[in-house]
Amino acid sequence: MDTTISNQTPKSNPATANELAKVAPREETKAVTWREEEPADYILDIQSLPFLREILSKSQVRRYESSAFEACGYKWSLILYPEFENGDVYLSLYLRSMDIQNLGSNGKIDALINFFVYHHGMKRYITIQDGKVKRFSAEKEESGFSRLMLLTKFIDWLNLHENTCKFGVEVFVVKTGSFNHEVGQNPEREKGECCSILDLHLEENPVTRLIRNFFNSSERRSISFRMGNSDWELQLYPSGVPEVKRKYLSIYLYLKYSKEVEGGNKLHVQLKLRIKSNSPSNPRRGNACFSRSQRCWGFPYFMKLADLKQTPGLIDNDALTVEAEFNSIYVIQDLAPEPHPANLD
Repeated sequence: MDTTISNQTPKSNPATANELAKVAPREETKAVTWREEEPADYILDIQSLPFLREILSKSQVRRYESSAFEACGYKWSLILYPEFENGDVYLSLYLRSMDIQNLGSNGKIDALINFFVYHHGMKRYITIQDGKVKRFSAEKEESGFSRLMLLTKFIDWLNLHENTCKFGVEVFVVKTGSFNHEVGQNPEREKGECCSILDLHLEENPVTRLIRNFFNSSERRSISFRMGNSDWELQLYPSGVPEVKRKYLSIYLYLKYSKEVEGGNKLHVQLKLRIKSNSPSNPRRGNACFSRSQRCWGFPYFMKLADLKQTPGLIDNDALTVEAEFNSIYVIQDLAPEPHPANLD
């Protein structure tokens, strides 16, 4: 994210740093400062600006949520939201507590939050906070800054040749009027995650298969293929999975093998599924994250069986054509924690 702000450094024009705080005048005042030190608790490194642009410009994507990380003895996740108002799209940053449900109905966590956006040109982080303690509870698991910055303004700040941007967060949990965490005193912190895109241009995409004698049996029908250097299986249930009570066609995507996943990373997939016909049809869009413990994802209620059988062009002599189009596959790699300076030789 290589940019300059009004072609001036923060020292020569400190007011330019506050442009972030001014883009949403209805929001409460935010303190926006600069620093060179990395966020102490978590970094989200997105190594594809098209991926970020798609997350923040399409309402059906809704958000990107990071993996869980630990800070101050609690588990959290960092969330990028798109927010839409009067035709404009805003970048929003939120923190979600993943421990609230384990604390009981009266459980609360009070914390101060610092959010970070990295500026490659100045090799510094813009830090955003309002100095107010945020209370996380069963009624409010997320807190952050809505409409932090216009997406068009944020994109203008980026140097597209870098094709990367970084966000971060620091969490300071307040207990009995004091902090139980200070910057620079978290030697075993989880560092964050890094997103990188896999090239799909040379592969069969979309994947299109004709399935004959589809309703001849209620057994699962499977289609194997390779995409993004991984082996996948598209699973179709002619009578649906048990929960749909034989009223819907169910379709799932199953990850059979991935070198990245077997190595401990995750795959974030954006794709479209449809039953092809002679006339245009609206696909079902999905976003899924695959890991060693989570290999199957899909639509149990993909389409009503009655609609599938009665819509002209979908079924021909008990055969149908299914299509899976992959928009993107991203590898999500956990960044290794940095050792505390005191442990260095």
